[in-house]
Amino acid sequence: MIKLEKVNKYFNRRKANEIHVIDNTTLELPDAGLVCLLGPSGCGKTTLLNAIGGLDKINGGKIMIDGERITGRLSSKIDTVRNAKIGYIFQNFNLIDDETVFENVAVALRMIGVKDGETVKKRVNYCLEAVGIYQYRNRKARDLSGGQRQRVSIARAIVKNPQIIIADEPTGNLDSGNTLDIMNLIKKMSAGRLIILVTHEEELANFYANRIIRLRDGRIISDSVNENRENLDYRPEDKIYLRDMPVKGRVHGAGPTLNFFADRPVCGTINIAVRGGNLFIDTGGAFSVIDETHDIELVDDHYRQIDRSIFESSRFNYDAFLPKTHKVRYKPVYTLLASVRKSLKELYDMKFLRKLLLIGFVLSSCFAFYAVSNIAGIRNVDRARFMTSDEHYITVANPERNMKIEGKIRRLKGVDYVIPGESIYSFALPMNDLYQTAQLRGTLIASLASGDVLKEKDMYMGKPIGKERQMVVDKMVLKKFMKGKQGIFVGLTSYRKFIGRKIVIPNLGIYRICGISDVDSPVMFAHPSRLTDIIANAEKTSRQEALRFETLAGSITDMQNYDEHDDDSTSLIRNYSHAEGIKLKAGHAPEKDGEALINENMKGSGAKIGKSIDEKLGGNKLIVSGFYTSKKQDDYSVYVTEGAIKKNNYYVSDKVTVYAAAPEKVREKLQKMGISAEINFVRDRQTYMQEKNKTVRSALIMAVIILIISLIEIYLMLRASFLSRIKEVGTLRAIGVKKSDIYRKFAGEIIAITAVTSAVGIGLMYYVLSGLLDLEAFASSYSVTPVTAAVTFAVIAGFNLLVGLIPVAVVMRRTPAQILARPDV
Repeated sequence: MIKLEKVNKYFNRRKANEIHVIDNTTLELPDAGLVCLLGPSGCGKTTLLNAIGGLDKINGGKIMIDGERITGRLSSKIDTVRNAKIGYIFQNFNLIDDETVFENVAVALRMIGVKDGETVKKRVNYCLEAVGIYQYRNRKARDLSGGQRQRVSIARAIVKNPQIIIADEPTGNLDSGNTLDIMNLIKKMSAGRLIILVTHEEELANFYANRIIRLRDGRIISDSVNENRENLDYRPEDKIYLRDMPVKGRVHGAGPTLNFFADRPVCGTINIAVRGGNLFIDTGGAFSVIDETHDIELVDDHYRQIDRSIFESSRFNYDAFLPKTHKVRYKPVYTLLASVRKSLKELYDMKFLRKLLLIGFVLSSCFAFYAVSNIAGIRNVDRARFMTSDEHYITVANPERNMKIEGKIRRLKGVDYVIPGESIYSFALPMNDLYQTAQLRGTLIASLASGDVLKEKDMYMGKPIGKERQMVVDKMVLKKFMKGKQGIFVGLTSYRKFIGRKIVIPNLGIYRICGISDVDSPVMFAHPSRLTDIIANAEKTSRQEALRFETLAGSITDMQNYDEHDDDSTSLIRNYSHAEGIKLKAGHAPEKDGEALINENMKGSGAKIGKSIDEKLGGNKLIVSGFYTSKKQDDYSVYVTEGAIKKNNYYVSDKVTVYAAAPEKVREKLQKMGISAEINFVRDRQTYMQEKNKTVRSALIMAVIILIISLIEIYLMLRASFLSRIKEVGTLRAIGVKKSDIYRKFAGEIIAITAVTSAVGIGLMYYVLSGLLDLEAFASSYSVTPVTAAVTFAVIAGFNLLVGLIPVAVVMRRTPAQILARPDV
């Protein structure tokens, strides 16, 4: 069955301390019987046994099992042979301490494809009964004594009905009593199976073995069939045979009879007292007192040598409860989903030290989410934070400050309209709903746009512009205003509450919000006929103030300078086409751009028709075209043509704003004409990024450092956790569990731990950061969203799987024997 041909193995090969631990060994072993490898410590017995059992590699030669080579092949191929044909009994038991006795045995049965729960239960229980450990089947392996643990190891070896059993000094860590019990079990199992036993106890080998192979310095020095002795003189250390004691005595008194036994004459006084059911013994320090808790048995009999009847009286049925038609074939023991479920159930029962590690995982997850949200917030460019105008706008230089440029630009294909200036204005939002807020106003800062370009699909709620004094405000503008939270005083807490609200423009009076758009730009749409007047009278605002809109919107100012009526305007220039409440008294209405209609009360100051007055538009004094009377008292408004106001709008600014559906194409055409132009969206984004990049580097470095520290903490905790479980990996590999199964087992545990701890850690930090987002400093630096949380979990899970499985992979590069030989196992 087993054949070795010129097998060689070295430790520290080609080094000064090289050891030839298996020296050119050729050997054939039978199909059944107990073969004993006998020799002193360090002679190579265990190394040869590990090589035969596929637990270790060799440097030369071949090892065949039933004609299949197990040397020089992939570990997965070797594992297939091992699982099908070999069972293992180890000197150090190599049980999984956190598993029950039943599970330690069942895992070997499941490996060969026996999955039926009832079959597994019956077979495992039968084997546990055979080795005398059935009553402890539900105990954890760590709670057993040495002899009990070795019995479990034997049950695990025989449960899958192997053809070969490898036993490496199975009694090396046992007392004499347990040694005999285990050896009797092993001898009983050797009927019909090959058991290869390593021992250095010659008495045991001579009594139990069918064949004895002696080794020295890696070589076989003798190989002979054993003429078994009929008796074994092997006195158990845990039993005292009273009738063999040379000194005996009996004391009769008022109390119980005392029998005294000793292995030699003794002197002294022993005081014995019984009180309350307790026995008190005082030897005066002459003797050590040993009670029944020390597993010492007093036998009222003579010692008798063991004979062969002790293991010949019964036989073990290797086929009991195994499916008759079952074909041995390796099946995965651990699935990813099952490992996750099992690990989740075991989290509560973890040891205190491992629970502390879980707290560490939670804290690391907190910091990881903090870092990821910081990185995302820093790198995320929210257009609402840099946009100051409609995304279709192009700013064009107009150094000559005249209207000629408008005609040139309007002729270009793709241009919808042109307006003077930079289009950004402040609009007063009266908040006089309550007596307490009668004189207060809010501020809406927006880019002015023509209602002509507003499409039905762009409307979020309300109606498009239908009247001249109506305006549509975009959601972005209102969202910024509501973020300032000052509108809550008058109930401005939702978009719908803004519909119908007043907008007051100096010199122009009241406009009303008729609808809300969703064009994702900070824009307010006005009737095309009102653009010129609004541009002339609305409060111009810089891009810098527009970027601080949330701060400005959060402040409430006095309404006194923004009266809702036209007559108290501080500006004198008005558009005659929109004049109300006046009557022509003399002359004619303004027809040319330089003409002005003034109040007849100004005659007293020397004003005459056809003469100039001090008021200027476009740098030129106005010429009186006529006089009017007004229903309003003290109305000294100067009425001019709309063209005059428009010219003045161009005159006061060295820039014009162009609306184009495709701004990039129009910009290219303008540049070809030699006109300097820049797309507002691109300009604002670049400016924002330049400012952001001044602070982003240090913040980004800090966030990355925090993330790295968090991941390092996770790595150290995973590594510490794994180092304590190297023995488990070695045990699983030694009994034949494939590497892929072990990867799935640990991956499931990592996923379970990550899912629980990350959910708690990310959830806690999510809650904390969400509360801080109301502060502007945090809002621009952190992105607290479900996506960020999901990315953080993915980063942690990916990292945990990587760093958690790398140590597993590193360890499993070694052979099972090398893993179990590590000093930290």
